[in-house]
Order: sequence, then C-alpha cells, then structure tokens
Amino acid sequence: MAASLALAACSGAATPSVPPALSVSASGTQAGAARIAPTASSFYGCASFKGKPYDDVITHAPVDEHSADYIEAVVKAGDTKGFYASIGNEKINVASGNTPLLRVHPKAKFHQFPVPYPWTSSFYIERTSDHHAIVVQTQSCRVFESYETGYASGTLSAYCGANWNLNEHFKPLPLGSPSAMASGLSLFAGMVRWEDYQSGAILHALDWTAVAHTVAQYDFVTPASDTDRLAFYGSSSYQLPYGARLRLKATFDTSGWGPEATMVAAAMKTYGVYLADTGNSGNGLYFSNDETGGNPWSPSDLSALRGIRLSDFDLIKLPAIQRVH
Repeated sequence: MAASLALAACSGAATPSVPPALSVSASGTQAGAARIAPTASSFYGCASFKGKPYDDVITHAPVDEHSADYIEAVVKAGDTKGFYASIGNEKINVASGNTPLLRVHPKAKFHQFPVPYPWTSSFYIERTSDHHAIVVQTQSCRVFESYETGYASGTLSAYCGANWNLNEHFKPLPLGSPSAMASGLSLFAGMVRWEDYQSGAILHALDWTAVAHTVAQYDFVTPASDTDRLAFYGSSSYQLPYGARLRLKATFDTSGWGPEATMVAAAMKTYGVYLADTGNSGNGLYFSNDETGGNPWSPSDLSALRGIRLSDFDLIKLPAIQRVH
C-alpha cells in the first residue's frame, strides 16, 4: 500500500526465528493439523497471534498527554484525508505440510531471508506496486510475509519480509528491521479479513498507512521496529512514531452506516489502529480477499470510512520512543 515509498524502509536485516521442520502423514495431509475453516480468532486452526498486543482491548487505555499535539502535527504536515479500505488487492495464501519450501533470494544485499518460505507457483502476489505476499503454513502455524515479491522460473525473490509463530504473542523484530511493511509490524495480523466479517466481529487491532512525509522519519515505539525513513514535512516537534496506536473516539457516530464499515469502526474503537506504513493515497486500511481469492467487499458500504479523520482519534499513551538512523 505504501507503493515504492516502502522501499526506503527495507534497510534493516530482519532475523526471524527458524520455523520447525514440516512433516506430512502417509496420506499427504498435515500431521497434527485439522482441516478447520477460518474464523476471526482462528485461521485454519492457527491463532492470529495469540494474545498481546494485537488483541488487547484498549477501550479504557490511557490517552497520551500530548495526543492532540501529535495528531495536529500529522494533519498540519499534510494528512487531511479520511480513511479508506484498500480492497481487492491482498490475499492470504494457505500452505499445507507438503507445500515446497523455497529459499527467498534477496533483491537488496542489506536484507536477508534466513529461512525458506512455503511456496508454490499457484500462490498469489499482490498486483499493485507493493507486491506483497502472505503465506500461512497451517502445520507450523507460521505466517510468512514479503514486500516487492517476485516469482519466476522457480525462483522466489523479495526486498524484505519476516515470519512469525501465530500461536505466540507478536514478537517485535530487531531494531531497524522492516517486515513487508516499513514498521516491522505484521500485515496479516492487522488486516481486515473476510473471515472477520463472517464471524460478526473484528477482534484485533488494524494496521494503518498514513500519508507519506506526515509522520516521524526515524522514531518508532514497540511493537514496531523500523520506519519508512522519509523526511517529515511538518514543523512540529511532535512527530508521530511508527507503532503508535490510535483509538477512534467512542462518541464517533456511525448511524446509518452499512455493516462492513460499522464493524471496522467498532474495531477502531475497541482495538485501535497501528501506524504501520505510509503511502500516497491517504489513510489506508488493508483488507484481504476471501479464501478463493475473490473480492467480496462492498465499496459503497466501506466508502463511509472516508468520513473518519485523524481528529476523530485519541493517541494511546506512547511507550518509550526509539530511533533508527
């Protein structure tokens, strides 16, 4: 979603842990993995980061004492647009125990992929300029994500990415490490999945992309680990750090909205949004297609999200600010 701007952030060397060995039963099915349909809290039998921080309810979390200053700084730097749903672009690939493991060839020498990714030629790569790829391996319950992904003649390549164990708390990457996003956060964890909507509730925080040059150049807070490293165009000393968590004000009125937009706004009030990346098109939210790859979302319903402005949020109290160079 950050288009070519995210490339500037692929300057760290992420070192995610090596996944456990994969095994397949004699019948070719995944050993120890049931064929379970996705739900909001379980994706084919795997958690969506079990526990903190994505599923923390922040309804009553304290507001940062400089909340208004940070939000005003983003707006004055040029982020005056509403939010929007980026639909029809992303899909979660589901790997089985017999999906081949391929080495990921790095497109930049400063970023390495220490573990192979489960991959097959039928897997989907986002067709917009970010070329994200997301794979959930349902036996190991790991998610594998990459940015500027390419696959040709049996070779898988990418600029940067990361993988995590979905049955554990989200573990931030090492300082200065991006993921498929500039912040080092998980694309899978913070996207609105069709399974969320089918279950009747979004039970996790969302990832949000701000307008480029309106947030901090080098500052981040956990659970983020890196930034886009794009210059801040404002004049305030209150530059919003990557990983900052905003909460839509409880008083924000969604009367008359359709069910999809209403559910997204409810998640923003209950779980909040993480500053995860930047882009050119406004304040974007990631949505995934359904498991068949089809786009089930209603553009007319979700268009209501454009009525949400940054001034409608409070900034949750920031952890200690860290910096990359």
